[in-house]
Amino acid sequence: MIRKLLKYSVSAAVLATMIQATPTFASPVESSVTKGQIDATKGQINDFETKIQQLDNRISLAMEKSQTLNDQIKTQQGKIKESKVEIEKAKKDLDSHKKVYSERLKSIQLEGKQSIVTYAELLLSSNDISEFLNRFTAISQIMESDTDLLKGLNEKEQVLIDAEQKLHNEFDKLKKSQDELASEQKKIEEDKNEVEKELADANNKLQNQQDQLAQQEAERQAQLARQQAQQQILLSQQRSQQQSSVNNASKSTPSAKVPNITNADAVSTIIATAKQYLGVPYVWGGTTPSGFDCSGFTSYVYRSVGINLPRVSRDQQNVGTRISPSQVQPGDLVFRGSPAYHVGIYIGGGQYIHAPQTGDVVKIAPYNPSAFTSAARVLH
Repeated sequence: MIRKLLKYSVSAAVLATMIQATPTFASPVESSVTKGQIDATKGQINDFETKIQQLDNRISLAMEKSQTLNDQIKTQQGKIKESKVEIEKAKKDLDSHKKVYSERLKSIQLEGKQSIVTYAELLLSSNDISEFLNRFTAISQIMESDTDLLKGLNEKEQVLIDAEQKLHNEFDKLKKSQDELASEQKKIEEDKNEVEKELADANNKLQNQQDQLAQQEAERQAQLARQQAQQQILLSQQRSQQQSSVNNASKSTPSAKVPNITNADAVSTIIATAKQYLGVPYVWGGTTPSGFDCSGFTSYVYRSVGINLPRVSRDQQNVGTRISPSQVQPGDLVFRGSPAYHVGIYIGGGQYIHAPQTGDVVKIAPYNPSAFTSAARVLH
């Protein structure tokens, strides 16, 4: 027993002497890249990703508006087509009436007479006053009818021309709105491309910083390894004793109980279904496994348990019971923005799954409640 105690005492003394002889263990090697700098770069990346998600949401809304405008244009084109048919028919009727009137005048002229002279001769050839009055009434009616007919036909022709012009003006307005929307969407995409470039630069900067920090850490570890060469045996023994203590402690520590989750089967189905589509590319307006946008992904996944969510994230934000982002449970929807411009599904363990933005794919990401505006519990 005394020998064993002496052995441990000598070992402890040697270990203490060696630790005192290597003070560099207590102070890290000074580096040119710090964790704070890396965290700052990660913050910039998060800001750029947020901007991209907002721009993606604007593009999706613009696409929806564009579809509505296209439907209106198609409807207007149909009306123009129908109006042109009516206009052509009316013009044919007008030409026909003009032709009849022209033939009547031509017939009178072929006899070498003017219509007024002919009507006068017809009146003068009356045998009595009664016949004169009858002929005068008939001729007056014919002349009045001809005048009214020509006047009506001319007015109808002008009305048709005005109607056709009005239809074309309305169509031109719709086309102008469509062009303005296309210009706006192009500007959004240009802004998004610029942010994506900044995001790529920030990612490259982060990678360089991480590589440099890793190199610095490797150099520090190499220096520590050289300084610890002489005490490796004692340190190994100490680690073994510590590991043994940890193992014993873990065996004696009861395992944590998993809390019961409401609608556990539905939650499991939602999470399992969502994970099936990891790696599916982000596509504007995408609602199928060939490509998803953020709200298209969540609505598709929730349909696996028979729940139909609204199409866009800002409407999904109003479904179910709104809760704090810090109180989420697996299966809850989590949102950024008010109204929301991005949505994902919390899957537990401090993680959520989502379709981030263009150029990315469906993936699992760390969940930070402070980065989200609200959450919604659809399953109760």
